[in-house]
Amino acid sequence: MRVAIFSDVHGNLDALQEVLEKITELQVDRVICLGDVVGYGADPNACVDLVQDVADVGVAGNHDWASVGLLNTQFFNPIPLIAIQWTADVLDERQANFLRRCPLVLNEDPVFYVHASPHEPERWHYLSDLEDGRAALHQTTSQLCFVGHSHRAFICSESNQTDVIIEGHVQLCVSDRYLINVGSVGQPRDGDPRASFAIWDQGSGNLHLHRVSYDVLAAQKKIREARLPEFLAERLAVGR
Repeated sequence: MRVAIFSDVHGNLDALQEVLEKITELQVDRVICLGDVVGYGADPNACVDLVQDVADVGVAGNHDWASVGLLNTQFFNPIPLIAIQWTADVLDERQANFLRRCPLVLNEDPVFYVHASPHEPERWHYLSDLEDGRAALHQTTSQLCFVGHSHRAFICSESNQTDVIIEGHVQLCVSDRYLINVGSVGQPRDGDPRASFAIWDQGSGNLHLHRVSYDVLAAQKKIREARLPEFLAERLAVGR
């Protein structure tokens, strides 16, 4: 079975469409979304509809729950908070109900799917680099953990033998354990503005971090037309 895993769409329809087109081209059997379908970008309803159509299963992100009143927003910084409030205002009830139904984690032992971290997932810890990933891996017994949240793509192994940053692939070893941050579809922050996602071939054991280009200018234009903070448009071009 070939599985596509993506995260952190953040209302960026242009990026999501390109990712899903590539996923279709790569011929997968299952699609999993690791949350934060909304927030930041200007197309939350369309993104939720598309994720509902294509994803076989998904988990909740902090922006998803914050936008539908399931998460206290007092710890959000000012710019994300503006985007969350805007998203809450424009979300249709059907799309909001979908986000409310998303669970915090998906445990398919020995594989664990979560938005932020397998350790204390309700506290939304950021796993931003290999060191963070390995520390979280040591706090779980799962052989494979798939996460998002930090918008930085990487693969780390417990053995330190097979690490990948931003883009590339590894051959999974049954005697090792791995944490895979699939990066962000709609707002990468690892210095590469291209949308990120992962393909896991369960039969061969190959796991690949993919990047695809999308129309950044179109996404920026929508953010500006929605009168969301300018910073949210500018950062898309630089992947930060």
